[in-house]
Amino acid sequence: MKKKFTKIICLGIAGTLLSVYPVQANSLQDQLQQYKSQYNQLNSQLEGQKQQVSSASAQAIALQQSIQTLNDNIAAYQKELNQEQKDLKALEEKQKELEKKRQDHVDALGQYLRTNYEEGVSSYLQVVFQATSLSDFLTRLDNVSTIVNTYGRLQQELSQINQDLSSQQAQIQEKSNSLEEMIQAKTQSQKTVQAALIKQKTLVSQLSAEQKSTYQSAVNAKSNVDRVDRLIAQQEMEARLAAQSPISDSGTSSSASEPVVISGGAQELLSYASQFLGTPYVWGGTSPSGFDCSGFTQYVFRHVGINLTRTSQSQFNQGTAVSRSNLKPGDLVFFTTYGSGATHVGIYAGNNTMIDSSNGGVTYENMNNSYWAPRYLGARRLIN
Repeated sequence: MKKKFTKIICLGIAGTLLSVYPVQANSLQDQLQQYKSQYNQLNSQLEGQKQQVSSASAQAIALQQSIQTLNDNIAAYQKELNQEQKDLKALEEKQKELEKKRQDHVDALGQYLRTNYEEGVSSYLQVVFQATSLSDFLTRLDNVSTIVNTYGRLQQELSQINQDLSSQQAQIQEKSNSLEEMIQAKTQSQKTVQAALIKQKTLVSQLSAEQKSTYQSAVNAKSNVDRVDRLIAQQEMEARLAAQSPISDSGTSSSASEPVVISGGAQELLSYASQFLGTPYVWGGTSPSGFDCSGFTQYVFRHVGINLTRTSQSQFNQGTAVSRSNLKPGDLVFFTTYGSGATHVGIYAGNNTMIDSSNGGVTYENMNNSYWAPRYLGARRLIN
């Protein structure tokens, strides 16, 4: 549900923004008024259309924003993949060098053995005791000592090379596994984008040529409006709704519990969550007709057999704590917005992206953008 807490912005047309924001209030308000004017003009045209088409346009706009976030996600994955592939290639080259060095040592040892046993001498002692004089004995003893020392050194080096090779092979396997996981995640993101594009195209196909032109302009204007408006409107809306209609908690105990394994894993959870892209935000909403943030997470997790409590704050007490650097897809991520504590929650989708229900409805959002980054509170893990 939408429980979000941070320092609230002093809102209003001439109000000042949150102290945590590195942006000048007047500049934001000026931008906001300019973008809103553009968008309202375009939106008034869309509002004159049939209700069904207006609804399709609103959903398509939300999908368009999600598609952009997912494409950014895929680009980041590709960059990481390229680096991982370079690292893997470097490891494989080093392994080849070690294998060549090992073969050189094996060849050297073989040569020593052939040299000293090709005449049928079965031991170094026999070589020494076959000496015909004291001088010959000392010469043979010195040669044998050299051979033994060289043999021992080569054996030690060969043993070290074998250890290095084993370590190298383990690193290569680890890199290969990492690459495979990243490719799977990238493939899943691409599938999600494709599904969102198909859904968007279906919605947009309902519009006439003139309406499509208006719609596309509205998409661009709405993107600008959201970028600035979210800095102000999100907290204003939630603070007002929380004061007017506080939502009581319900459901299972909010005590911490160990993560569990679910059928299909995190991808099953995220795939199900993505089916609700474009679903409108409704304060107190807990169904596909409209979700608030924690109502959305509660509904999605219930699908995989995990019962969450009702509010963001109580959900922040479930599962086990996870550091930002160890986030995995399927983790719950929490933010502080209009007050103290956990007032907003989303589901981590990987690569600093989450899917959540906010005032733009169910969308994918970049957790590193100027709105969410300074408001990040923490994360909890409920599935392995």
